[in-house]
Amino acid sequence: MKNLIILIGFITGLTLYGQDLQTETRAIEKAHETVSVAKKNFKKALGEAIKKKGPAGALGECKIMAPTLGLKNEQIELGRTSHKLRNQANKPREWVQPLLEEYKKSSVTDHAKNKLINFGPNHYGYVEPIYIEAVCLNCHGSDLKPEVRKELSELYPSDQATGFKLGDFRGLIWLESKAQ
Repeated sequence: MKNLIILIGFITGLTLYGQDLQTETRAIEKAHETVSVAKKNFKKALGEAIKKKGPAGALGECKIMAPTLGLKNEQIELGRTSHKLRNQANKPREWVQPLLEEYKKSSVTDHAKNKLINFGPNHYGYVEPIYIEAVCLNCHGSDLKPEVRKELSELYPSDQATGFKLGDFRGLIWLESKAQ
């Protein structure tokens, strides 16, 4: 009888563990899909602005577009942050700060793509790193054109987001979900 109780407990534990893994997997998939759509839309709009106006001209549009990356409703909040802020409104949330510290020691080749943090039942946080791509260097690199520097100083007087190299960690896109 004692062995049967232990066996039932073990099977129940495995079942619950399996359900937790399925829930976590679904949460990661949903979060990744939401973040991917936001990134794709932002990259497309930014690419079009750069083609039409060049990097310096696109900065004004970027300032307007970037906040739209943030999504907020009753269940999901999406944003971005960095250890080198351009826009001071993107300061990291308390739960994101330790992850930012962890990721900033990495490059595109040596870090996990995403992380899920479980805050409790149906409440989780998710982050994906942003790494510098070639197009990013127009406004985030070390060798900026004078017109880009001028526009940056006018739009972002407290800008810290330059001096990056290809593949450097730029920041995090974060998502917090409070599913019902």
